[in-house]
Amino acid sequence: MNPEEAQHEAQLQVGAHHEFSCSDCGAKLEFTPGTVHLECPYCGASHEIGDGDDREVEERSLHEALARIATAPVSELTAGGSEIECRGCGAKTIVSGHASACPFCDSPLVTQIEGSSEAVVPESVLPFVVPERDAGEQFKQWVASRWFAPNDLALRASRAHMDGVYLPYYTYDADTWTQYRGERGTTYYVTETYRDSEGNTQTRQVQKIRWSSVSGSVRLFFDDVLICASSSLPLELIEALEPWDLGALLPFEPAFLSGFMAERAALSLEDGFGIAKQKMGPGIHSAICSDIGGDRQRISVSHTDYQTPTFKLCLLPLWLSSFRYEGKVYRFIINARTGEASGERPYSTIKIVLAVLGGVLVVSLLAFLWVRFSS
Repeated sequence: MNPEEAQHEAQLQVGAHHEFSCSDCGAKLEFTPGTVHLECPYCGASHEIGDGDDREVEERSLHEALARIATAPVSELTAGGSEIECRGCGAKTIVSGHASACPFCDSPLVTQIEGSSEAVVPESVLPFVVPERDAGEQFKQWVASRWFAPNDLALRASRAHMDGVYLPYYTYDADTWTQYRGERGTTYYVTETYRDSEGNTQTRQVQKIRWSSVSGSVRLFFDDVLICASSSLPLELIEALEPWDLGALLPFEPAFLSGFMAERAALSLEDGFGIAKQKMGPGIHSAICSDIGGDRQRISVSHTDYQTPTFKLCLLPLWLSSFRYEGKVYRFIINARTGEASGERPYSTIKIVLAVLGGVLVVSLLAFLWVRFSS
């Protein structure tokens, strides 16, 4: 397999509606947030996901994955699955039915991608815990509490719906070994004599730094460095949802996606590791400074070897509402595990101008009263 094929195969699943039928009445089963069961909304039958197996989430070798990675046809990830692409934001989504709008930008312009494709099977998933009803109420409360928001924004929010979406994430582990050269600074003080403004002789302590050359190496292990592989949402919104309870990851089962969507990764596995290295950088820098010791440190050269790196491809859940206001897309997202929320909103120019004028009037009134009663 050539590098281009490896990179193509290292793209995660874009979004899927998975359907499972009830063995009792034949109706569509749906995943219930906060459980590990599929439930029938008609007869109440409950079906455990994974048949109660005790599989563990496994890490995969990064080097081996870049050469060969397990994929599966879209049809195996969701019955009758097809892939669509949004003309508005470019997001690609696997659906099992008809998609009327893109969940990421609310654009109705979606086209079906012809031909079959394969998607990487993720190792793990964090199932939904926060129910849609609670997410919708939190969205309404968030909008109502926004100062300077347009008056009709709350009305639009009451009509907006929440989409349950799994975002693709990579986690990387690496045992790092860094060799470095630098300088250790040791502070000392000397007594300096000087004359003050009145011509008197004075003394003072002046700090000096004595530098000495050093070299060495440090080892540092990084566990679960989290990198979002989505490009459909602003990074600052996504990062506001952290931290995620990665210790609760479960082995992937298609049933967890029943009734939800999942985005295909826009970031390749190799590029994701490059970003992970950047995240590891401050930790390595701190370890070098600690190893150098002294009062000050200078690092002139360093080289890091990332030994036996491993990764996981996981799906993390969020509730998403995308809405348009005067032609611009705004998004509100909720961590469907913790309830942590993050969002964008439009501002009312009229309210801002009135607030500024009100502030000026208050200041002017206070100044007038001060002048009047102090004279």
